[in-house]
Amino acid sequence: MLHAFSIAGDWALKLDPDNKGTDARWYRQRLEGDTMALPGSIDAAAKAPASDAATMAHLSRRNPYVGPAWYQREIEIPEDQDGLYHWLVLERPHGEVNLFLDDLKVGRDRSLSTEHRFFLGQVAPGRHVVTMMIDNSRFEAVGEAAQHMGDAFWDVAHSTSDHTQSNWNGTVGYMRIEAAAAAISALRVDAPDRQVRVRAELEAFDPDDRWPTFWAEPHDDRLRLTVELAGGDAPIVQERSLTIGSAWTPVDVPLDLPDDAATWSEFTPVVHRLTVEWLRDGAPLARKETTFGIRDVRCEGRHITLNGRRLYLRGTLDCALFPKTGYPPTDHAEWRRIFTQCRDIGLNHIRFHSWCPPRAAFEVADEMGMLLAVEGPVWPRLYADPNLDDFIHQECERIFRDYGNHPSFVMFAIGNELHGEGLHAFTSRFVARWKAEDGRRVYTGGSGWPSTPEADYLTKPQPRCQRWGDGLDGRLNRAPLETNTDWRDWVESVEQPLLVHETGQWCVYPDLDSIGKFDGPLAARNFEMIKADLDAKGRLDEAPALLETSGLHQVALYKEEIEACLRTRDFAGYQLLGVQDFTGQGTALVGVLDAFWDPKPYLDEAHWREFCAPVVPLWRTDGFVLEAGQPFAGTVEVAQFGADDLPAGALRWQVLDDVGGVCRDGEIAHDGLAAAQLHGLGRLEIDTADLAPDRRYQLVLSLPESDARNRWDFWVMDSGTAELPIVRSLDADVLARVAKGERLVFMPEPGEIEETSVLGWTNVFWNTLWTSGQEPHTLGLRIDTDHPALAGFPARRHNEAHWFELMSRRVAFGHEGLPGRPIVAVNDDWNRNRDLSLLSEVAVGEGRLLISAMDLAAQSDRPVARSLARALARYLDAPATAGTAEPQAVLEWWQANKRKGED
Repeated sequence: MLHAFSIAGDWALKLDPDNKGTDARWYRQRLEGDTMALPGSIDAAAKAPASDAATMAHLSRRNPYVGPAWYQREIEIPEDQDGLYHWLVLERPHGEVNLFLDDLKVGRDRSLSTEHRFFLGQVAPGRHVVTMMIDNSRFEAVGEAAQHMGDAFWDVAHSTSDHTQSNWNGTVGYMRIEAAAAAISALRVDAPDRQVRVRAELEAFDPDDRWPTFWAEPHDDRLRLTVELAGGDAPIVQERSLTIGSAWTPVDVPLDLPDDAATWSEFTPVVHRLTVEWLRDGAPLARKETTFGIRDVRCEGRHITLNGRRLYLRGTLDCALFPKTGYPPTDHAEWRRIFTQCRDIGLNHIRFHSWCPPRAAFEVADEMGMLLAVEGPVWPRLYADPNLDDFIHQECERIFRDYGNHPSFVMFAIGNELHGEGLHAFTSRFVARWKAEDGRRVYTGGSGWPSTPEADYLTKPQPRCQRWGDGLDGRLNRAPLETNTDWRDWVESVEQPLLVHETGQWCVYPDLDSIGKFDGPLAARNFEMIKADLDAKGRLDEAPALLETSGLHQVALYKEEIEACLRTRDFAGYQLLGVQDFTGQGTALVGVLDAFWDPKPYLDEAHWREFCAPVVPLWRTDGFVLEAGQPFAGTVEVAQFGADDLPAGALRWQVLDDVGGVCRDGEIAHDGLAAAQLHGLGRLEIDTADLAPDRRYQLVLSLPESDARNRWDFWVMDSGTAELPIVRSLDADVLARVAKGERLVFMPEPGEIEETSVLGWTNVFWNTLWTSGQEPHTLGLRIDTDHPALAGFPARRHNEAHWFELMSRRVAFGHEGLPGRPIVAVNDDWNRNRDLSLLSEVAVGEGRLLISAMDLAAQSDRPVARSLARALARYLDAPATAGTAEPQAVLEWWQANKRKGED
């Protein structure tokens, strides 16, 4: 373009819920009655009737509107643009756009990923009326891949779904009229090295539809290329003559850049600028600018490489969740804030799940060295709808045209989790085509699946600790924590680089204090429903502890998910789902960051970066609970994907006690740690013979020549057993004994407790609504570490690895009906908010009754159970004050918790 002016501002607005406007030719009328500022959305401007609808499925639109909406305003073409050609350009509309100029229809467009560019032709200087009808009820079937799973799975593509950004109506980003005498309609830069190739497509226009003369008369046409190298002293200018013999003239120009032109990578994100001008007889006809980076991304064997160096992708998903606005940001500042937060917790990679971000996201990623995986705006069934299939092809072509020069744009998938019997043929053909036509990035068919031989790389959901449908058979619920597991079998099962698809998905209790942050067009009525339920049960004061304890355990789960990936040789990396909460699909609170990309209260970012960073020390061991005197043995590794090789030196190891004192230390020498490799440093055995038992200790590994460190808690337990006064039934006679002064532990036989909740060691996976109640149903433990019953037992406020022995596959009691609070409470799923307990206490008369849902009788080969039993035995022997619990109330409590049908 040669000229441009903004058409942002106040527009006349008329909603058309009955779809009458086209037949009534509203574009020939002056719309009256209401106005709205554009860029913007009807939801954000609250121009539709208010709704009080609430659902647990997702956030609620305060002013939802679906259907045609008409926008109108006057524009004025300047006199100095007489004879030029004009375009109306909208950066990011949402819905099908029908455009009218004065009383004539210009055309329509429907892209969900790129700008809408309407050719207006030669528009006479003066005032004109522009009318837009945007219809957000008209999309192709972009989100119907999973509709066979039920009504809840309808319309799930993140480009359009109310589960994510919402199905808003309007347009955001730049809005402008452009003018030029001709067009450079496409500008592509291929820069795998300093021998750059530029392809420009020139378009000429002529108002005579029968005897055009523009490309028939002799003129001096030239193409001028100006390269501004980052840090360079002066631009590099190159001109070449052109022969214009057609209205469409593609031109390929080689550009040899100097040897000191910097390359682009995640560690050196250097961006250069190219301006291309079409000159005729010395006067400019058209101009187009782009930025680019010198970089080469490809797949070599099982590795993705950037400039010949292996990448390790530490990624998360961006699922188009923008509750402040209900639509994606188009400004640099907000994307810089989001990407900076991702950088601050060690990430280098973002996957955009079934949508493509606006231009500003690419530009900021270029500047920051973020590696972007973009998808078409679809979560579809393929090969069933020819219109959808055509739309996918068109949309992807537009994405590559508009954003393909950005060096951060390194990966592409058609969409998420593709379905349909014809998907393999579709994806194979698609990938083969674009690998041949555009080698500036690497391609796969669909994120998650399918796996096709044509794909450059694969993403699979299998190499992770928990998969959909695993329930309590998932790795972290099946057996106590160990850190030997890796995903080498999955890596070796394929020839291409393998990324793990959507690993994590570990939930945390909602941060009810964040409700006030949802002050935009999307209301957190799902959170409000949770808060009201907890308040009605008289337990709203527990909300901060529910968030903190479930959150601390969530971090531990993500730590092991990430480290299992880092331990896997030749793995390409991971894409977490996610570090940001997902507020749809049943409310999936899986983030250590909230929906606004802000850290949650329990997140220690420095701790997170210990296991999510370019360089991470790793510890492989069989388990973290030891008998006193048993060595803590394992293998030390370092995942080294930093900017540079590390020189020869020594890894330092320390054992700290529970107050931070150093109990053991030492070093493991190494000859240097080359970048882009997983290094094995050998075996380490730590003697625990004189470490005090029934304590928590911490192994810390650090590299003094870098800032890399990592840590793991472990527990040393005494081998001694303890006899507890256990009763297996609870009746009036037992309570009478307690009232007279006995101290007993009521521990019913397995199967006697009403099975209303099933515990695993992990938190809820994704959420119980969307997974149809998949086990486990709870969010870890909330432990009263100040209670004297736990004196001498190593415990913190949340469950840690050693609690597996005590809680896994247990059925919690309902605590309601008992006085006081549990000693060991179970954090329930927020959809039910039950008051659950593993260990409670009731004082009746002169005695004391502990109520345990944990097995404390079977102590053979159960060092943690023995330790807790010893602590409880000491507590029962201590003096007690008289209790006030009524025996009848305790009996009624047990009848409410007893499995129905039991005597």
